Amino acid sequence: MKGNLLIVDDEEFLRSQLPELLEDLADKIFTAENGKEGLQILAREEIHCVVSDLKMPVMGGNEFIKEARAQGFNTPFIFFTGYGSDETMLEVSEYGTHDFIAKPGLENLFESVSSALESGKQNDLGQTLLGQTDEIEIMKKSEDD
Repeated sequence: MKGNLLIVDDEEFLRSQLPELLEDLADKIFTAENGKEGLQILAREEIHCVVSDLKMPVMGGNEFIKEARAQGFNTPFIFFTGYGSDETMLEVSEYGTHDFIAKPGLENLFESVSSALESGKQNDLGQTLLGQTDEIEIMKKSEDD
């Protein structure tokens, strides 16, 4: 399993072209026009990596990652943007950003997406194992009673 990717960008061209360029790296690729749509997809799909722009209408990338973390999503985020500043990078890095890539750095994007998908799958595996550990502890407690 390669993992599932979510691309969030207000530029229609990138939402249509990036999936084609990255299709060999992921099992499924979802797209959203802004962070609000991205949150909806995170809530209903198993996503292992998010590639997001920063500057978007409705909900920008910095608000998107803040809200995703507040809702408990530990999915790796890669910011792929033409509007990054050191201040913005510092702000979003507080929320566990996997990478920050200036457009049009596609070579760096391929490497970063591959790494983030692997990290996202490991996060899912860890959550599954954690849940199984909790179940085992509950079963032990009921056996002891």
